[in-house]
Amino acid sequence: ASKQLCLQRRESLARETTLHTVQQSCLVFTKMYRLYILHLALVLSSILKANAETGNGALRLIWDNQYSDTQAWSSGIVQIYYGGSWGNICDDFYFSSDEADVTCHQLGYTGASSFGTTSSITQYGTDGNATLIEDVSCSIGTYLTLVQCSVTAQYSTACSDDNLDLVINCYTTRIWNSPYPGQIRLTGGKYSNQGLLEIYCNGQWGTVCDDLFGATDARVTCRQLGYNYYYTYDSLPQRGDESQSIWLNNIYCSSSTYNCLSSCNSGSCTSSSITNCVHSEDITLDCCEYPRCLIKKCLLTLLTVL
Repeated sequence: ASKQLCLQRRESLARETTLHTVQQSCLVFTKMYRLYILHLALVLSSILKANAETGNGALRLIWDNQYSDTQAWSSGIVQIYYGGSWGNICDDFYFSSDEADVTCHQLGYTGASSFGTTSSITQYGTDGNATLIEDVSCSIGTYLTLVQCSVTAQYSTACSDDNLDLVINCYTTRIWNSPYPGQIRLTGGKYSNQGLLEIYCNGQWGTVCDDLFGATDARVTCRQLGYNYYYTYDSLPQRGDESQSIWLNNIYCSSSTYNCLSSCNSGSCTSSSITNCVHSEDITLDCCEYPRCLIKKCLLTLLTVL
């Protein structure tokens, strides 16, 4: 009996030892896993920090290698945000007045008065940024953004010359100077593809409340603005002035294929200002080109999950 009891105690001790070893191994694995996840999160965070300036396809104008978001320049060297960095557009034989007009439309102007290269228009200097796209081809000059045109992201060696960087002079009149009911725009952002969402109703520009506003609604809004996707929504600091009306609320778009908000529930102008929303609930938006901006959105989502 004592021998049997001794065997049982040995077996019990072995099980306890095994359980303790397993528990210790699990603790070590958990710590190592947490460290790995933390490292991955930091890496993703650095990637996002480097690339979170705006969505893919944004444009800006620079002078002497400088950009100012406090001055509304209507002319300069054109740069595009593509693949996580700012670079130039090659002015090759495809680029014509149609492409120039669309470029100015995206920047918020009614069209281009002239365009050329840094070798033919020298007053804005040059920059050392790489050429990112060439062969820009817009089938019509009434498009709102270059996102609606075809481009080539793999440029030829001829376009590596900084002297072929696109320079443009836009008319100073804004595309929203003669607005129509239901027209929308983005204001106050660092670039023309981002900012406070405003809509023109009842003779005034007003804002849009974020109640029920979601991803599908953001995509439809960006489509109306000439983009085909959104980078972020409801995450920028811009808000409407207290004197502005809030024209829309509870927008619901049942399909992301709609091209304008008026196709959505509660997407048309109301006869009076919304009273159950305040300007802290105003929608902001950052539009971009699909699918490249979606990669950044996936990284942002993964970082949130981690």
